Amino acid sequence: MKKFIGADPRGLLRVTFGPAVASILLSVAVGWLAIERIDEANRAGRENAFVLETNEIALKIEERFKAYRQVLRGARALFAASQEVTRQEWQEYVSGLRLQADYGGIQGVGFAMLVPASQLASHEQRLRSEGFPDYRISPPGKRDVYSAIIYLEPFDWRNQRAFGYDMYAEPVRHEAMERARTLGVPALSGKVRLVQETATDPQAGVLLYLPVFRRGAPLETPAQRAQAFVGWVYSPFRLGDLIMGTLGDSTSRIRIYDGHDEDLAELLFDSNPERTADHKGLTRRTVLELDNRVWTLIFDEAPHAAQASGSIIVEKTAVTLIGALFVLLTMSFTAARHRAIALDRTSASLRASEARYSTLVNLSHDGIAALDRELRFTFLNPRLVALLGYPDGYLIDRRLDSLWPAADPPRVLALATRLRQGKAATYEQELRRADGSLLTAIVTDAPHRDAAGNLQGAILTITDISERKASEQRVHYLATHDTLTGLANRAQFLDQMNTSLLLAMRHRTRFALLFLDLDRFKEVNDTLGHAAGDTLLIEAARRMQQALRASDLLARQGGDEFMVLLHDVHSPGEAHAVAAKISQAIRSPFTLEGTEQHISVSIGIALYPEDGTDIETLTRHADAAMYRAKAGARDQAGLPTRVPSGNA
Repeated sequence: MKKFIGADPRGLLRVTFGPAVASILLSVAVGWLAIERIDEANRAGRENAFVLETNEIALKIEERFKAYRQVLRGARALFAASQEVTRQEWQEYVSGLRLQADYGGIQGVGFAMLVPASQLASHEQRLRSEGFPDYRISPPGKRDVYSAIIYLEPFDWRNQRAFGYDMYAEPVRHEAMERARTLGVPALSGKVRLVQETATDPQAGVLLYLPVFRRGAPLETPAQRAQAFVGWVYSPFRLGDLIMGTLGDSTSRIRIYDGHDEDLAELLFDSNPERTADHKGLTRRTVLELDNRVWTLIFDEAPHAAQASGSIIVEKTAVTLIGALFVLLTMSFTAARHRAIALDRTSASLRASEARYSTLVNLSHDGIAALDRELRFTFLNPRLVALLGYPDGYLIDRRLDSLWPAADPPRVLALATRLRQGKAATYEQELRRADGSLLTAIVTDAPHRDAAGNLQGAILTITDISERKASEQRVHYLATHDTLTGLANRAQFLDQMNTSLLLAMRHRTRFALLFLDLDRFKEVNDTLGHAAGDTLLIEAARRMQQALRASDLLARQGGDEFMVLLHDVHSPGEAHAVAAKISQAIRSPFTLEGTEQHISVSIGIALYPEDGTDIETLTRHADAAMYRAKAGARDQAGLPTRVPSGNA
């Protein structure tokens, strides 16, 4: 008689045991593979975030030094605009930079003069006569040549410690100064201890030098540069103050070494020196080239970020066991209840993870956005919404290039192609705000591709650098304009004159160059004081500007001397007519300190091409004509000696 299989407990066990074991093994395998994928995605996300964070810090350091170089170029432009830069002019320039607000880490802007040994005594005596009775170059000792810090603003107690210091006598500084002097380029020093340092909070320091040459001297060869050399404009930096301002909210450890090697003696900065050396998280090494000097940057991931990967292993084991338990429980009558518990636990874990990542994104100081494969916005964090000013949800489904100042289809195509190739990039971009103004930002994009390599979208981080751009523009303005009158300075005037000369040669047109000197200005300045003198210069500049056409250029050369460039002049009579208008405007009385003052102006005129076909010849003739007019009855306008001078 046949036995039914259901009547045999051992048969029933065989029928159910095999599928149960197979289901358990399959569940474990699938769960393990799924969590491996999650683990890989988490690790890749950590690595991408770490690379983006470290790239941003390195970029901020480079951007800071770019701004510092611009500050020194502006300082050097003061020397190019006049024969001598006074202490007051230097103080006004540095005060206008707002160093503490816009240039974190910089300790000041200074000028160090080259002093031959034969001039040491006279140099020290001159500085003492300027109100510094205890001035002397330090350290003492006989040397063939000295350098002396004579200007350093802000001139606070810390920077006063460096007044008169001979940086050229110290080997590390000497190497950078000589490199700047010989090559004629900015040069960054190695690690030093700044003279300004005290026993409280000592930090490693570096100095950035830019050479200053005598105005108008040729600089094509090393010999010419050596002959024309005057000194260095420079800035000292405390590395701790400088670098901390670039880290933002980063908790990663950053170490910076001078050179290619991790030599403790060359350690410039360590954001967390107490952290142990047996770091098990992500580490990244990058090299920065700053003004002919190499810095090695080493980043160590924050410990809590590295520990997060350990929790994934625990989750992996838990999910695997839950999967196996789920298969077993499906064979019982309580499968539904246990399934609900497992799902609830999984959902809670996912919600907690999502909340953690959402908090990080929403609290970020940088804008963060997600794009789909068509470069349309799918997400913007609150910081980016606030930066751009559009209503909540307005930019969703709109393309990234809709924020660009102008349509640029080729660039959009290049961006999409690069992202499809899996290449990330960091670049500067202007974005249009809701109110129509432009936001200048550093944009970092990272493509998101599926396992097959197809582009799914991209993640953007957007850092607002509008204030830094405004600071750079302010430095450029100070380098090209007179701070008192707002007119162009000598450097900008000569640059424009060179352009006018090239255009005149090409189109065979004529222009006139006028040199102007205010008569009796020194008398008014000495009698009523510098404040009245400044008011007189400002008002005189305004009157002269009103006497000119919009196409003409007025500049202040320095002191009470001005220059004018008249375009499209057809005859000497036209230049004389303009000079007459200027003279008439200046002859009107000035009200200063409650008194009425009368001054006049002497004007020298040079015409292109009659009086010269190059800048040097034209300026020499205009200058000579002006001095002839001044030596006569004053209040005159004169041409070069080829034409007799006459009244305007």
